Amino acid sequence: MSVAVRGLIFLGLVSVLISVGFHSRPQALPRSEPVITRAIQIDLPSGGIWPVAVGADHAVFYIPVVGKGEMLGVIPVSKGHFVGIRVIPSMRDDNDSVKIQVSALVAKKALSDANSSEVRSWQSEDAGSYVAKKDEFLVLSGLGQLGLPAFKVKIIGSSGLRPPGGGNRIFCGCESTRDELNDYLGFVGAPEPGKCMEIGKLCARCCRLLLP
Repeated sequence: MSVAVRGLIFLGLVSVLISVGFHSRPQALPRSEPVITRAIQIDLPSGGIWPVAVGADHAVFYIPVVGKGEMLGVIPVSKGHFVGIRVIPSMRDDNDSVKIQVSALVAKKALSDANSSEVRSWQSEDAGSYVAKKDEFLVLSGLGQLGLPAFKVKIIGSSGLRPPGGGNRIFCGCESTRDELNDYLGFVGAPEPGKCMEIGKLCARCCRLLLP
């Protein structure tokens, strides 16, 4: 067999192997939900427009802290020109503490008609930036300076936040513990990217921006 023929055979085999390797390459897996390790717990005291169950003195609004992308919560209010309180939590670079940006929204559009990008960019008045670690409490005192409720917040682990049926989807929650004669009242929601979702009637809205 000549050198030229052997060369052609070799090139043919290489071509086949490359072709087979290309076609057998596994398809990229669907993008999974990012891992959630922290969440913030916001107490909503009775007396506001959010629902508080019979026998309870407050409801609780939960917002997960997303490592990539962003989840934000909006608590509806009706005070002067303010229509809501925007809360944006994020993990700091140390992966141990959480930063919480808070502002009071001034909007010409109903919260129920807004998407995530609109809520993120709406005109607002700053109510402070706060930092805390897991199991620490803090008060959103900047809201009080705007004449709004100064909510109490706690940083918690994500293990306390599970949607019905289990799993680890990105979701927000609202709950209120009733007195011993009533059942547990709870609402959870996992909005699609770019959308907002009402969590319980008037409790709060959960808005999710597109993940990178």
